[in-house]
Amino acid sequence: MPPNAVRSVIESSWSRCLSARVDPGRSRAQAPAPEEDLRRLQHRHRELIDASVPVMQQARDFLSESGTMMILTDATGVILETEGDQSALDAAQDVRLVSGANWNELACGTNAIGTALSARQPVQVHAAEHFCAGIKPWTCSATVVQDPASGEVLGALDVSGLSGTFHRQWLALAVVAAGRIQANLAAREIGLQHHLLEAGLRRLSKTAPGGLIFFDRKGRLVKIDAAGDRSLAAMGIKLDSREDRRVDAFDADSATRAGRATLPEWMRPEWVEPVIRGGERVGTIVVLADPFQRRTGPRVVHSRVVTLETGDEANGGLGQIIGGSAALRLAVEKARQLANLDVAVLLQGETGVGKEMFARAIHEGGHHKSGRFVALNCGGLPRDILASELFGYVEGAFTGARRSGMIGKIEAAAGGTLFLDEIGEMPLDLQPYFLRVLDGGEVYPLGDSKPRKVRFRLVAATNKDLRAEVTAGRFREDLFYRVSVTALRVPSLRERKEDLSTLVEHFSGEVSQRHGAPMKRFEPEVLDAFERYAWPGNVRELRNVVEGMMTLATGDAVTLADLPPEIASSIAQPNPQRPDPTHSAPVADLEAVERDAISTAIASCHGNLTLAARELRISKSTLYLKVRKHGLDKTLLEARLHGR
Repeated sequence: MPPNAVRSVIESSWSRCLSARVDPGRSRAQAPAPEEDLRRLQHRHRELIDASVPVMQQARDFLSESGTMMILTDATGVILETEGDQSALDAAQDVRLVSGANWNELACGTNAIGTALSARQPVQVHAAEHFCAGIKPWTCSATVVQDPASGEVLGALDVSGLSGTFHRQWLALAVVAAGRIQANLAAREIGLQHHLLEAGLRRLSKTAPGGLIFFDRKGRLVKIDAAGDRSLAAMGIKLDSREDRRVDAFDADSATRAGRATLPEWMRPEWVEPVIRGGERVGTIVVLADPFQRRTGPRVVHSRVVTLETGDEANGGLGQIIGGSAALRLAVEKARQLANLDVAVLLQGETGVGKEMFARAIHEGGHHKSGRFVALNCGGLPRDILASELFGYVEGAFTGARRSGMIGKIEAAAGGTLFLDEIGEMPLDLQPYFLRVLDGGEVYPLGDSKPRKVRFRLVAATNKDLRAEVTAGRFREDLFYRVSVTALRVPSLRERKEDLSTLVEHFSGEVSQRHGAPMKRFEPEVLDAFERYAWPGNVRELRNVVEGMMTLATGDAVTLADLPPEIASSIAQPNPQRPDPTHSAPVADLEAVERDAISTAIASCHGNLTLAARELRISKSTLYLKVRKHGLDKTLLEARLHGR
């Protein structure tokens, strides 16, 4: 018998059911929502689901051993996800304890899900305590899941089983699991606010005299900088983030959008900058006009780094792809077109160009965006591990297999997008099995004789020439044609060097925010050096180089002296394989003149580069680069030896 405190909750619930005239003879829940409606509901609650599914999967072994299931619902009691023992899941079909069914009190009488949501507290309902007759064979334990920021009830988490399997610890399991879900939500919220403040840091680097106000994705006030406080005071406006100050127009889930409705009277639409990341609105920055300029009208400010697709969520995650070069714009435009086509896409490009970012953008802009984006790198994994990851396995499939088996990446991507990176590395003997999945829409987990239906979008990526791999017999021709229905080439950084300064600014902002350090200015000579470098690792290499240089730079600026040796030596050496078509004798003469002038200055200053740079009227870092360019290291050493 549950404790008295729980009994009072049950008595109150029965009273509510009687007042609402709930039918005590009901045998099961009403029919679940149609599949399309359920998908829309799951998409609306995707953040809650993404935070909950890993927790529910971690409980899978316990649920299998105890013959129970775990259920996640929204705040109205509609089931979003289920997990657990197959016998419990099968029995749940009889009472419609399934995704899409509504289990609030007014629909199903007293039950742990509906009663926990009504009472906003943990509840355990055992056997006859259920109000409706058909549900009495069950025992349920549930608690609410709350928004860690606002305390708003987001849904309920329930552990259920037939009453013969009852255990008091079920309620503790539900409470602990709900706490982990709330911790996941809090971590995600912190990450989103990090990106919001990072965008603000980049905005500050462009100068915003009137100050900045930050609102999160729910439209809640997060932060006001000092300049923003002064500007608001000048307007007679008082805002306090400790209060529940919300702007409905900034709510990412609201039908209204910034500048159209519900903006405060004092706020101008042209001050508003939505911050988009991965196709998702993570918040809003209000860029206040300079108080001294406001008298003559608001100052319209635009940012090319906060997002390329400001406020345009129809383009999915393309807004997070930074740069405006012609080569990149062509790739983004083609990705936008492919996103709307339900066909396989093959992304081609060198290592580090951002193929996974394009894959996510295509997913988020396509018809499968309500489903999950599941990524798997086919390279570097032993054949057997890759097979397990791809197809999954059932209990007992092989020695060391988990007791409950494992869902493979193919099945996990059902209804969404499967991204296979380095698909050219897939072992030849696995390729026919994957081809069968693509052709038949069915996957056989390892050790299972029953197929499971799967429907997903495939986006694959490679840095190899797959046609050449087919010719060499390392990749099946029939699979090649299935994965490359459409192809998109992602340009290398060498082809979009006009994006370098924008990328450097973006990455330096990320580094500054991550390490809590002030922004550092990259000297023009450094950017010039970057433009001359080949970037074999592309954008990934640039990100790492920017972080390394910012970390090691001792001053408030990043100079040529901070260049990694491999870059400095690379750009200092002439490349005989790529002659300059504009090379001519006069240019060679100028090079010789420059070399002689530097040699003379070094000799006259006895190898003191500070004095030599002053004499030549260039920076010391520029002189250092030119010494390497002209091969004057020996001249410099001799000058220093003679000066002793």
